[in-house]
Amino acid sequence: MDSQTVPPSPPHPWRYMIIFSRFFWCFIALGSFKSLGVFLPHFVQTFSTSTAVAGLICSFLLGFGMFIFGPFIGALMKVWDSRKLTIAGGLLAGIGTVAASFSCSMTQMAAMFALISIGLAFIQVAAIKPTMDYFPESFATANGVALSGGTIGVMVLPPVMDRLVELYGWRTAFALLGAFSFNYVVSGALLRPLHRMRASYTRLPDKMNDTDAKTEKSGNQSDQYLSPDRNTSRVNIKKVFSIILEVLRERFDTQALADPIFIIYQVACVLNGMVYSMWHLFLIPQSLELGFGDKPSAFLATYGGLGALVGRVGHGSIVDSGLIKASTLLALSSLVFAVCCGLNPLATSSYDAIAILATISGIAIGAIFPLCFVVMREITGDQQTSAFSWLFLSHGGGQLLGGFLAGLIHDVTGMYEFAFVGMGAVATVLVAILVLTRCLMLKRASK
Repeated sequence: MDSQTVPPSPPHPWRYMIIFSRFFWCFIALGSFKSLGVFLPHFVQTFSTSTAVAGLICSFLLGFGMFIFGPFIGALMKVWDSRKLTIAGGLLAGIGTVAASFSCSMTQMAAMFALISIGLAFIQVAAIKPTMDYFPESFATANGVALSGGTIGVMVLPPVMDRLVELYGWRTAFALLGAFSFNYVVSGALLRPLHRMRASYTRLPDKMNDTDAKTEKSGNQSDQYLSPDRNTSRVNIKKVFSIILEVLRERFDTQALADPIFIIYQVACVLNGMVYSMWHLFLIPQSLELGFGDKPSAFLATYGGLGALVGRVGHGSIVDSGLIKASTLLALSSLVFAVCCGLNPLATSSYDAIAILATISGIAIGAIFPLCFVVMREITGDQQTSAFSWLFLSHGGGQLLGGFLAGLIHDVTGMYEFAFVGMGAVATVLVAILVLTRCLMLKRASK
């Protein structure tokens, strides 16, 4: 059989449906995560738990599944297409969210959040490849526009959830959020795979005579196969193990783990996940603790979301036009975020000052998250799409650690201001590691 690869022109009208699909699930996922800031005080009060434990369990929503199952989902991408993985993940997330509203303890809540997180991990990892396939030349722009759905979700869902909690209580509001989460399935149905292979076939020559001869020869040698010696068995076992190892190496893209730049960048992804989780979870609770009221506190998410929308939409065109490298812009955005967190304790007496810092830090965090994917693509290239699963593993681990760390700082000090100072310290270390990564990338390019 002769095969011929003909790269077809992408179906341009449908590529915008790919963007809409990712935009829509980001709206639900990040909006739901930000809404946990509204639910978190109710969790602490209802289940008589600490802020550290509640923060850790809330960070399960995005972090647990990516941390535990990220590489395995990356391997599944080479077996199943993105549509199937997203639909399966959407069902898990919807069922888990509805079930979580009936939880009687934080242990049950943690189990349901873990189930939701596994579903979201399926969706997040699976959504990368269609975006890369349909937008090979403008990935940064397409990625930023798609992820901007999350920033709109951050602006819309927390105030809505706050109102629903006032009307019906937190359990009913959470159940309604679960019903809305089943729209992940609709989002997955829009992911039409882009096939790049076209094969032409030629008729196989008639080799019946050769086949008969081989059959007769194999019949004469059947005794040898019925009584193999031990050396042959050992060789076969070694061959089987070598094949298994090769398949695992290919499925999990383990060759990327031998790259020092890749390993260092994973540390940056862990720190990125920490600040991402800490900022989203504790922006609203800090405002509540400062006494600004329920509605103004919920609307802080709107200010942060407006800033994040600017960051997510604006960074892509800057990077794709070549004005600045993605790794450089990522380091600068992290520096801006660190400065905003450091200024937080000085602004606690004024709601307007907190809102301004939320907007500026939103711009920074809005650029930081999507730029992680762009820099990963620069490091690994287009051919190692499942290597993104290692990014999700690192980012998910950072989210788990960040939610617990910020909650622990609050429990020890009794003030969220110290938690924000901790965010700034983590972001400062992130800047240093990103600068190191950029230097190593320049050194590699010069060779």
